[in-house]
Amino acid sequence: MRLRTLVIPFCALLAVASGCAAVAGNGGPAVPSVPMALDPDRPALAEVGALRFRGALRLPGGAGVGGLSGLWVSDSGDRFVAVSDNGRSVTGRLSYDAQGHLAGAGHYDVRSLVIDKDPDYRGRLNDSEDLVRLPDGGWLVSFERNHRILRYDGADRPEGKPRKLPTPPGLEKAPPNGGVEALAVLPDGRLLAIEEGDDDGVRERHAWIGSAEPKARGDWQPLTYRAAPRFRPTAAAALPDGGALVLERRVSLLGGWAARIVHVSADSLRGGATMDGVELARLEPPLPTDNFEGLAVRPGPDGDLLVYIISDDNRSPLQRTYLMMFQLPAGALKPTVAGR
Repeated sequence: MRLRTLVIPFCALLAVASGCAAVAGNGGPAVPSVPMALDPDRPALAEVGALRFRGALRLPGGAGVGGLSGLWVSDSGDRFVAVSDNGRSVTGRLSYDAQGHLAGAGHYDVRSLVIDKDPDYRGRLNDSEDLVRLPDGGWLVSFERNHRILRYDGADRPEGKPRKLPTPPGLEKAPPNGGVEALAVLPDGRLLAIEEGDDDGVRERHAWIGSAEPKARGDWQPLTYRAAPRFRPTAAAALPDGGALVLERRVSLLGGWAARIVHVSADSLRGGATMDGVELARLEPPLPTDNFEGLAVRPGPDGDLLVYIISDDNRSPLQRTYLMMFQLPAGALKPTVAGR
């Protein structure tokens, strides 16, 4: 989601304190990522809710490494792919310290996505918001403004001429800047799509479950996602147990940015259900906060899961691109009851 620049006191203070990072384009000298503490005033703090902090970075801004929304991280954790809200894919390498904490990012490669050109489209075509890796190696990317989901090929990133999937019924009624921000492929191959919606205080958001290869709009089944008050869903990632994690984001003039990571159980991922998940963690000041819009999950040690979130700086000098990693201990997820 491309937010208009907000004059938020917290963001302004952050900009003054941190300065503006920059990076040269592909092949140029790169500014390194900057490691961050979870809370500089409490260096021993290592947990947020049910999650254990495993490192955070401030990525350099400029040259396309900004405005990042969707996120994918390889199972080995050494590589990531993101999409930006101006129709670009960004790849990079991740490194870790001896304790397995996220320690660095670099080797960025920024390329433009090939965009479909439907004559019925109006306005911007390249507002890409989320991406997922499919079991066959392909990619799905969701777009706002001209609401759609495109399927791409490409071994290491979304590449080539895309194919448009049938649009979930009702998505055309979504606000231009509030379409499918959360997209995930579940372990059984089904697709989960959640609409961000307006910043109108409504907790219930439209969502859809689709078949692995939807051929028609009727292959999508509607369901509902219930967010926390004033929060909106911005990303989703599937879990091995058949459930999903959902990232929510809030912004206000008084409170600044905040984010939630929510567990949605597998039994609520069905047509007609209401997904009313359990909050695992919440990021609010004084913890690092910004416009978190990307979420990825990969296997960790001993059955744990490693959870990554990334923020969209809207390419604004008042914001930052943060990449954070947390550990979700095995057994921390508790079943929830599907809504009516």
